[in-house]
Amino acid sequence: MPYARYLLTLLLSLVLVPLLAQEPSQPVRLELPFDPIETEAEVIALPDSSLLVYQKTSNAWGTRATFRFTKYNSQLEEVWSDTASLAPDSNFLRYYSEQPYTYLVFDANDLQDYTFVRLHDKNGSIWHKKFEIDPIEGVYEYQVLQGNYFIIGQNRKTQKPLLLHLNPATGNIQLLPSVYGDESTFSDLLADPAQNRVDAVITESNGRVSRLQVKSFAPDGKLLKNYFILQKEDKSLLNAEITPGDSTRKMLIGTYGTRDLRYNQGFFTAPLAANIVANAEFYNMLQLKNFLKYMKPRREERTRRREASRLKTGRSPSYHYRLLLHDLIVTPTGYVLAAEAYYPQYSSNSRNIGAGRTITIGRQEEGYKRTHAVVLGFDRNGVLLWDNTFPLVGVTSYELTHTVEVQYLPDGRVVMAYPEDDKIIFHLMDEDRYNDQETELTLLTYTEDDKIQDTDQPGIIRWYGNNMAAFGFQRIKSKSGNSREVFYVNKISF
Repeated sequence: MPYARYLLTLLLSLVLVPLLAQEPSQPVRLELPFDPIETEAEVIALPDSSLLVYQKTSNAWGTRATFRFTKYNSQLEEVWSDTASLAPDSNFLRYYSEQPYTYLVFDANDLQDYTFVRLHDKNGSIWHKKFEIDPIEGVYEYQVLQGNYFIIGQNRKTQKPLLLHLNPATGNIQLLPSVYGDESTFSDLLADPAQNRVDAVITESNGRVSRLQVKSFAPDGKLLKNYFILQKEDKSLLNAEITPGDSTRKMLIGTYGTRDLRYNQGFFTAPLAANIVANAEFYNMLQLKNFLKYMKPRREERTRRREASRLKTGRSPSYHYRLLLHDLIVTPTGYVLAAEAYYPQYSSNSRNIGAGRTITIGRQEEGYKRTHAVVLGFDRNGVLLWDNTFPLVGVTSYELTHTVEVQYLPDGRVVMAYPEDDKIIFHLMDEDRYNDQETELTLLTYTEDDKIQDTDQPGIIRWYGNNMAAFGFQRIKSKSGNSREVFYVNKISF
């Protein structure tokens, strides 16, 4: 009997390994005849497994523009399409979905003017209105609760972040109590329809220590509750994402630092109701099984040995990581948090002063280079279950924005992916089982005879189930020799 059980296990493993190693499929592709010179386009995943494609087509002078919104079902078949009469200088910024609506915000050349669009996901009916929001320039975050807009923007005068409430029915705009100090900023903004509240997570700092504060607001902007999350003496709470749920179950999951508040020393989880971190869990980088796997094995070994020695003697870690957090993903059993490790790239400004000599005037940031992305899985109580790492080779962004997409699959695995020309570079993670094999997927065209000559503005978003959507502009050459410019959407199934 034991032999039979062993044989059955062996046979199952031989069947499952090839299945797990299978390349993702691309069951359907959509091509739209968009001219990349005249057209701006965005793809948005809707909660009902459909896609919304936004298209702005302008003339060469920017004096006329058409704004079209088209919904496609899960098979990329058109469901409805309609246009909105927006000002030609309107530019898409952000969106938020709260069934049955999708809300979009646009700015304009006049930085005080913002246009809000509301689309009915099922029938495509469109409402839009322009508001003059004098206090801010730029919208960084945007959430909607019961038709009320919560907006994080930058103060026009002080350049500090601020939180606004806008009632689109009355046009009333109110400034909500939020950040105070020069070093304070927003860490997260979450609309929680089930609890009928919006939670704003604020990082407060005086340059030496940092703590977190959570403010909860009603749909009308009324302050419901204020939580001060006090840190331990030797740990400063830097940034955090907040979970949905009632006050007794809400948690903060984020990063902490020690002496230098620019760098992260590890991750923490803390129940919101406690107001202090006495009940928090802290995980330094050395406690994570795979965080350092982006290094060569010998370098990882040396790093772990050196840092363990420093901790034993009471010294602070010498590793320095800047982490850009992703939105928290809620799973059937807990939470998944992803983060990208990055560092600024600088260029020196030099001046020739003659005699073959130059002087360096200063350094200027040129972008942000990634080293790796990390994913951590937690249970409902904030206990770390596993971690995994995705090395990012040659991935750079000029602005500090997310460069990888993260999706939790129905079978419990996590996929991280980013576009690179006509390929998708991805990593499938099965909890803490690390795999250093780099995997890539070449985007398929309509026929094998089609050749991709150029890909521009590629992107990828999580969609539904085990599907993602890759999109961008391509120039395709057919077998007959004719070329066509298209905006493509490829469904990718893992």
